[in-house]
Amino acid sequence: MYGKGSSMKCRFFTATAMLAMFAFVPYAHSTPVVRINFSGAAGSGYVDLTLTPDPDASTSYQPTFNQSDADNHISPPLSPYDPAGAQHITGATGVFSDGTNNMAITGVIPTSPGVAPAGETLPKSFSWLFADGTPHSYDNLFYADGSPLVCPPVGPTPYTFYGGFLDIFGAMFALDNGGVVGLWSDGVVPADAFGPGMPAGAGVTYGLSVFAAAAGGYALSSSQFAGVRASVPEPDFLWMFGAGVLGLFAWRRSAESRKASRGH
Repeated sequence: MYGKGSSMKCRFFTATAMLAMFAFVPYAHSTPVVRINFSGAAGSGYVDLTLTPDPDASTSYQPTFNQSDADNHISPPLSPYDPAGAQHITGATGVFSDGTNNMAITGVIPTSPGVAPAGETLPKSFSWLFADGTPHSYDNLFYADGSPLVCPPVGPTPYTFYGGFLDIFGAMFALDNGGVVGLWSDGVVPADAFGPGMPAGAGVTYGLSVFAAAAGGYALSSSQFAGVRASVPEPDFLWMFGAGVLGLFAWRRSAESRKASRGH
């Protein structure tokens, strides 16, 4: 039979183990809100994303290209699936700076079914935002473990790169001045993948577009296809773990002091 001292030790080590367990849970999996910091020539800032499960995310999604449909200018229906590992971005708050002005990010531009380029099968969430009559793609999907291939790797405009916590279509965020900022991942690319010095080094790289409110819609203000740096910072869980352990030691010492004083 355990005495009170042994019971206290048991509770102490159980609590310590629980702290350790929470300390090493990946950030993107442990909370529905994820912060993205981003910076590039087109602008910089941060955005806090509210995420929800995507019930349509499935390995059944495969980006395909049909040459016959392309030759006949036929756009296949969008896939009934989104890429595996996707989560919906349902809310966004933050700050964006174009280098001159700071603007609040107030939400996400809702998705709506878009018409895929001729011959291409694309995700269920694929959408277009039109600026000056030109379409700009997005799907408002987030990937905690990195995006899979979402574009057909064959056809007239094949795209074989993937990775990053957004995909090549990316997300569109509303600004408080009526504009929009779009952020996407180009994936993990080799150096000079898009020309000399674009991006300068190998690895995952992002793109950014800024749209101003205009009569009847939007106008593209600036755009940077590659070379934008973006990251999802993780809280310093080791610091939190250490602070928690110190707190438990203090609690234990206080309890033992009270016990000793009662014994006198």
